[in-house]
Amino acid sequence: MRHALLTEQWFPAIGGSIQLFDAIYGEHMPPGDAVHIIAGGPPGSAAHDKNYPRPITRFDDTRYPWMKPESALEYTRMLATALHVCRRERVEVLHAARVIPEGLVAMAVGRALSIPYTVWVHGEEVSLFLRYAVKKRLMPQVFGRARAVFANSTFTQGRALLAGAPAERLHVVNPAVDAAAFAGPFDTADLVERFGLAGKTVLLTVGRLTRRKGHDTVLSALARLRGDGLLRDLVWLVLSDGELENELKKTCALLKLGDVVRWVGPVSRESLPRYYAAADIFVHPNRTLDDDDVEGFGMVFLEASAAGLPVIGGRSGGVVDAVEDGVSGLLVDGTSLDAVTDAIAGLVRDPVRRSAMGRAGVEWAGRFRWDVQAARVRAMAAGDGEADTADATG
Repeated sequence: MRHALLTEQWFPAIGGSIQLFDAIYGEHMPPGDAVHIIAGGPPGSAAHDKNYPRPITRFDDTRYPWMKPESALEYTRMLATALHVCRRERVEVLHAARVIPEGLVAMAVGRALSIPYTVWVHGEEVSLFLRYAVKKRLMPQVFGRARAVFANSTFTQGRALLAGAPAERLHVVNPAVDAAAFAGPFDTADLVERFGLAGKTVLLTVGRLTRRKGHDTVLSALARLRGDGLLRDLVWLVLSDGELENELKKTCALLKLGDVVRWVGPVSRESLPRYYAAADIFVHPNRTLDDDDVEGFGMVFLEASAAGLPVIGGRSGGVVDAVEDGVSGLLVDGTSLDAVTDAIAGLVRDPVRRSAMGRAGVEWAGRFRWDVQAARVRAMAAGDGEADTADATG
């Protein structure tokens, strides 16, 4: 089968959905199937594309603030490029990375060339689009004409149903993890020396510094734990950056946590497993914001489990699919400082429980395999298979 993936966001940008598409369409689509990537073109894309295992055609994704809507030319270029590639490559099924804008474009291409398309939904974008009248009207049309709709979690499945996705064509396809890449062993001596980790219990968070991730709650929890004497031998490694970086660092200074927190910044995918190996507990108390910004799944939880770390996550969005609560880790109310503080303190004080959860996490993560998920996507794109049981809760 000849596939094309249409996505506005692609490497060298970073993000969970890009990792998902890279794994399924770039690496694990069944042998014999051809895949062409149609993507927006950020700076540095040409250098990346030379070494990528699949052919990539870029469209100009420049937006113009003086134009209303400012994305009009970008979407016109997206449509023209998708039509050109699908004709030239004789694409048999077009995969849209999101319902809007890629799904709208895929629907137009499908009509023009009489080819089927599929649509991915990730959670937060559907929640956001439901707040806008035009997008709320358009989503059922895109979903209704799609051969298959892929939701990254049971939570997202429920949101997609509310947005008009037909239950008989709606499938949950959880992200997976390359468990072997995080299994180790790894040499972490340089990290131990660089960040002063010797003899410490190491907390780790991997994720953009955005409000829904809960970094601010962890800072407040650590400040509480100082009174319990737990900070003398504790270090928190914070990976990545984001729009809240300055605000969080100011809070850290006000709470006098400079001796505990290590602001590591962005880390390459190749280096990331070593940071998991240097840690003892993964903490990511995500929460749903008032504007419905929510964690659709949380691939980092599977990475941490694959690395043998117990995890602390927020009981919000699709994270309930990524964490086996009470077994591979703990799901807590990410809006509750008490709950987050108690979870951190409990695992810091109990290395035996940490070890048991870490072992269980390795087994749990092993159930999420990219080759299995890619084969499911291929089958649904071909019109085979049955939809998962779906309801509109969540």
